[in-house]
Amino acid sequence: MIIIILMNLTSLDLNLLLVFDAIMQERHVTRAGDKIGMSQPAMSNALNRLRYHLNDELFVRSSEGMLPTPRALELSTPIRSALDDIETALDPVEFDPAKSTKTFAIGTNDYCVSILIPKLAAAMQRQAPNINIRLISSAGRTFEMLDEQRIDFGISAISEIPERYGSEPCIEDTYVLLMRNNHPLSKGKMTDKRFVDARHMVISPRGETHGFVDDDLIKIGLKRTIAMTVNHFSSAPGILANSDLILTAPKRIADTFAPLYNLVTRPAPFLGNENFSSVKLIWHKKLANHPAHNWFRKYLQNVARSL
Repeated sequence: MIIIILMNLTSLDLNLLLVFDAIMQERHVTRAGDKIGMSQPAMSNALNRLRYHLNDELFVRSSEGMLPTPRALELSTPIRSALDDIETALDPVEFDPAKSTKTFAIGTNDYCVSILIPKLAAAMQRQAPNINIRLISSAGRTFEMLDEQRIDFGISAISEIPERYGSEPCIEDTYVLLMRNNHPLSKGKMTDKRFVDARHMVISPRGETHGFVDDDLIKIGLKRTIAMTVNHFSSAPGILANSDLILTAPKRIADTFAPLYNLVTRPAPFLGNENFSSVKLIWHKKLANHPAHNWFRKYLQNVARSL
């Protein structure tokens, strides 16, 4: 068995593993080539060699990019793990952010992009100007993307974290109602009836029309009217400013957009003080001791604490 493995390795250009890993992360041949410094024709040639050597298609073109075959998914974790071990062994013991050109991929949503990333960008410009940050939508796929190492970190409000991941609180928030100035609900007592009789907007990256607000209302025998569902917080303020819709939103989001769109906030009538959103920073434990990964994780946490 050992002899067979050695024979397979001697016949395989190990640089092809970098090509495989880049396509697995990017799901796009040209972007993968840019990541590792190879032209598109060279990447295509390398992929064909990999397919021949492994006797599998590995990646299939689709409208969503290069989709991995079952065989590619099976290979992705051991190949990425081996490359991580090599990178860790060859990297300096001390990571120098001022000189590094490393790329960190963060899987998150537009809440964190609006609240955390501006602070991170300002801090990185001063202390690590050549590091590249890639933000990737990871709604409902944080663990999958961490396992496939398409992202280095996830920032999400996920409550239950499997044992193979590390996590720490990143941002805590409360909820308020957000609406246009002079909205009928902007004045007077906010009763449960006035709340449920209003026309509501819901933010849902996956288009869901039921959330924790509706769960709370069901407990007291009430149901609200969902008039619009959008998939990004950033699109909501302009809509609210030009309609009678109201939105139950994280307070940090409301405080950011209210002055820009002449919106007003009011306390949410059905949420007690114990109701809050705890957004977590999540990473795969197998990368926790990598110098660059460890530095960036602590840096992110420090920026989050400064909010």
